[in-house]
Amino acid sequence: MTDVLLVEKKDYICTVSINRPERRNALNPEVARSLRDTFNSIRPGGEVRVVILRGVGDKSFCAGADLGAIMAEEEGGSILQNAIESVIACPCPVIAMIYGYAVGAGCDLAAACDFRVIADSARMGINPVKLGLVYFPKAIERFINLVGVGYTKELFLTGRFFPAQRAKEMGLVNYVVPADELLDTTYSLAQELAENGPLALAGTKSIINKLLYRKLSPEEEAEMEAIMEQSWQTEDIKEGVAAFAEKRKPQFKGR
Repeated sequence: MTDVLLVEKKDYICTVSINRPERRNALNPEVARSLRDTFNSIRPGGEVRVVILRGVGDKSFCAGADLGAIMAEEEGGSILQNAIESVIACPCPVIAMIYGYAVGAGCDLAAACDFRVIADSARMGINPVKLGLVYFPKAIERFINLVGVGYTKELFLTGRFFPAQRAKEMGLVNYVVPADELLDTTYSLAQELAENGPLALAGTKSIINKLLYRKLSPEEEAEMEAIMEQSWQTEDIKEGVAAFAEKRKPQFKGR
């Protein structure tokens, strides 16, 4: 059986590769759990100082959630969010190296990283509205913190996939480079980071995260979770998923 996640460590740099190229490196529960366990195992000041996150091949970073597999699990949404939040909580800087597509939950995964280096031929976007879904509130908050309210609305309310340079204009990525320079550029950045004090990196990242994310009241959290969960129970989500699988335009009915 092929490992869904490949992990390689060299010179204080850990490369984590989602290994589902036949599915454009989409996130299923197995990948999500492996990501969570891998990132949760990293400790500050250890043999890993920087993590590079990528998808196997040059066709896709991650084409989102494998919806059939995620929806088949009762806690599928939580599994997905736990994986993404483990990237945020990782004490080391995490660099997303983006070939091809980083869309849907794949765009969210990239946004959770500390740096994003993207090939000029790649595309990014987050499209739950195209499926009739309300996305995770905490993820929407992360995008507001990253690109601001205006661009968050453009990303989430249109569901468009944007070319690399437009993603750069939004502040969604740090660097846009020719595809044949992506590998060298990413590892050069990783090496630069790895030469900094590892405990200082971990401490600074921790402080930034604490300053960035405010604590919502239990009532606010419950209200937003209810809005999201209701969207998963509608006829529209069934139509959206079916249309996506059949590669046609969905016919939403608003119920």
